[in-house]
Amino acid sequence: MKIKLEKGLTCLDIDISDNKVIDIIIGKNVPVTSHDRIKHIISQGIKTHTPKGIIHKKIAVIIPDNTRLWARGDIFVPQIVKTLLGLGVSTDNIKIIIALGTHDDMDKDQFSQLAGTFCTQRIEILNSANKNQDRLVYIGETYKKTQVYITKEAVEADHIVIFGGILHHMLAGFGGGRKYILPGIAGYDSIQQNHSLAMKKDGSAHPMVRQAKLWGNPINEDLNEAADLFLTNKTCTCVAIAANGTGDIFHADVGPLHKTFMDGCKKLDQACCIHVPQKGDFALISAGGHRTDGQLYQSTKALFNAANIVKKGGKILFVAGCSQGVGNETFSSVLNTFKDEPEKLGRKLTENFTMPSYVAFRVVDILKRFDVTLISDLSKLKTESLGFKYTDSIENYIECLKGKGYIIPYAENILPVLDT
Repeated sequence: MKIKLEKGLTCLDIDISDNKVIDIIIGKNVPVTSHDRIKHIISQGIKTHTPKGIIHKKIAVIIPDNTRLWARGDIFVPQIVKTLLGLGVSTDNIKIIIALGTHDDMDKDQFSQLAGTFCTQRIEILNSANKNQDRLVYIGETYKKTQVYITKEAVEADHIVIFGGILHHMLAGFGGGRKYILPGIAGYDSIQQNHSLAMKKDGSAHPMVRQAKLWGNPINEDLNEAADLFLTNKTCTCVAIAANGTGDIFHADVGPLHKTFMDGCKKLDQACCIHVPQKGDFALISAGGHRTDGQLYQSTKALFNAANIVKKGGKILFVAGCSQGVGNETFSSVLNTFKDEPEKLGRKLTENFTMPSYVAFRVVDILKRFDVTLISDLSKLKTESLGFKYTDSIENYIECLKGKGYIIPYAENILPVLDT
């Protein structure tokens, strides 16, 4: 059979014998929701769930950065703002805050990608504070001792609108919803304190910190509490969307933060949690193309998902464009230094936790358990320095595959689950 795996703006063409493929995993066949329909859902939802007296309130609209371009903020954030303006809100009372977490600031010339030209011409758009202590406000401490510092402009707002996608997440169980507060608009140190809950004291990964796991996941529990701290004496509307197994948006909803988020998680599981009968000898996967594979650091989500259904020692062909490079210097350095020593890295994380180092820890663990070949725009030297194998002949790679395996064209969107 002939298949295509997206790589940046191009495709990798693969020809593989039918008898080598257990299944091509693309998720449930759920209907795509048109952009016009989503805009209607957003408008109606904002009108329904916006509190009385909104014209007198300061509003912060929290949106994703460029690691979530698939959410199409360029189309849907203007719809949020236009609806608020239609309700009589002044442009002076609206601020858009980009939820960076620990990611680098976005340049102003990138704002239209995130919020559309309509917003960039009318509304003040700010990066979240991250390490800027002058723009951080302490709002309290969680039960798990995370000291929560939040971007000042969001703290000063009376009403919060959270826009963003829901997806499976290696730490929080699901991304989206409450995660746009912490880590989204939180300070760097608060984020590290929360994320450090992913490690046990012996340097091993916490078993409840994984995709699709909420209850019993200490990170998720801490995120919920931080969100509730932040929203004390505020009102909040959540605009949530989710993409199906091929990366197309199928779900949109507007309402109270926690309910809207949980409803979206259920919808996502129904569409993208795919049960398989057995582990494969290999998996051929793509991070999903240019909207999700700009950097290796973000593309690893696809790798974490796919590893669930490959036999130990099996092969994974990992296709990710990485046109922006590795994406995080700490992640790159840690991979290079500890690529053969996950246990040593785990112990180091219990002493000094950072999220890029933790992602590297999870990647190193996969590289130790599987034979992973990366096809990207990175050079052979760079690819191998990070611990991945390199090939310049996809034909030879496919020809040498043994046994039977899976193909996952949009592995960031799909969470395969082994039937037990």
